[in-house]
Amino acid sequence: MFYKCLGVSACMDAKGLFMLTRPLNSLLASLAVVLAGFMTHEMDATILLAVASVIFISSGGNAINDYFDYDIDRINKPNRPIPSGRVSRREALYFSILSFACGSIVALFINYACLVIAVGASVVLYYYAKSLKHMGLPGNLTVAGLTGMAIVYGGVSVAGIEKIVFVALFAFLINLSREIVKDTEDLTGDEAGGAHTLAIRYGTSTSLKLGALPLILLMCITPIPYLMGLYNIYYLATMLVGVDIPILYILSLLIRSPTVRTAERVKTYLKVLIVIGILGLYIGI
Repeated sequence: MFYKCLGVSACMDAKGLFMLTRPLNSLLASLAVVLAGFMTHEMDATILLAVASVIFISSGGNAINDYFDYDIDRINKPNRPIPSGRVSRREALYFSILSFACGSIVALFINYACLVIAVGASVVLYYYAKSLKHMGLPGNLTVAGLTGMAIVYGGVSVAGIEKIVFVALFAFLINLSREIVKDTEDLTGDEAGGAHTLAIRYGTSTSLKLGALPLILLMCITPIPYLMGLYNIYYLATMLVGVDIPILYILSLLIRSPTVRTAERVKTYLKVLIVIGILGLYIGI
């Protein structure tokens, strides 16, 4: 009934709408919040509210991204819900607004700090999709920052962020690399859409090598939390074997074979490393 009032088709493709949310991305964001709660030893109903809020806002951000990226996705990702015709642009816009609103309302029931973060993140996601993502590095930094903020959000929801600073930094660095690499993969459509990404400005080879820099920094800092006594030996073993060694392989790909095909592979590898990293942080407390 709500969608009918907005003039949205009642026969909207439910699967298309689900895919519009990029469920895997939302799941990873929610896992980050759960990890923050576990690390602060505050696994209660508040964390469940924080997870719900993050899923709503992440879904809204993904939907508004597809709304603005319609022309680009027709070239890069024609099977996405909007260019494939399963979801209309109007439906995506309304769904995004509704998701942002729900995420912010849920945050209100946590605390005012979470409400401020939720509203702020919603606004940033809107402007990221509208303009920032086409500006290259500023857009990459925005996405990486929002990913790290999801972890901080989990800590703020239970009034404790001291133990999660490194987790947020891990999320920031690995997602910054992934965003730079992803822009290289989307080069053709981004050029047609008038974007100014690093890949367009400096070429595929230079862009992928720049994408390697956050990974190098991440490798350098992974032992620090163990050396500081913040995490146990299981953390160190998981990060060295499951993250740092694969990063060495990824770096070799980015430096020796800086192509669009490499970007496609590395983007997937980095998503797997995010999961392994979260696992290492989880068992290392």
